[in-house]
Formats: sequence, structure tokens, C-alpha cells
Amino acid sequence: MSVLHHRTTRFVLVVAALAVVWQAYLGLSSSRRIAADLAARLDAGSHHDVAVTLGFAPEDFHMRVFQAHGVVSGVKGTTVQLKRVTPTDVRAISRYYWVQSITRGSGS
Repeated sequence: MSVLHHRTTRFVLVVAALAVVWQAYLGLSSSRRIAADLAARLDAGSHHDVAVTLGFAPEDFHMRVFQAHGVVSGVKGTTVQLKRVTPTDVRAISRYYWVQSITRGSGS
């Protein structure tokens, strides 16, 4: 029997294809989550204050993830305020599928 006809090989290929499609979706959709005025400032470097809006109230898990990217300064409804976020971290946050939008924070 050929390796490509083996059930396990087909399963692994399907899972790998799904992983590639998921990563492509995250990469393509992440840029639309960053507000245009913030995206224009990202190339300037330095740190930014941002407001990250979710589609639901953030839980402890989300707060811990955001703390890895910047300083959490508050939560209002479904929006988390982050301070001192690098451009690289802003782009990393935008790849989380549960993030709806990232805008300039109140301190920017």
C-alpha cells in the first residue's frame, strides 16, 4: 500500500492543510483589526498606548496574555487599555482571533 493511501497520512495532511489555512486567515485578517491612524504610527517605532476591544468581557486568561505585550492600565466594558506596547506586540495582538479592534489609547 502506498504511503499516500494510508489513513494516518491523509489525516496528517488534512490537519496540516487546515493549520496553514488558519495561519493564513490570521495573517490576512490581522491588518484590518488595527486602526488606520495607529497603523500609520507603528512604523515610527517606540511604544504606544492602545485600546484593545474584544467581542466579550475579557477574562483572566486574556488579561494575562495582554500583560505579556504591555502594561494593562484598565478595563472598560469589552475594551482593555494597554500602555507601552511595541509595534511588534501590536501586530502580535492583532493576530489573536478574539480581538475585534486595536485603536490608539487615551495616552497616545
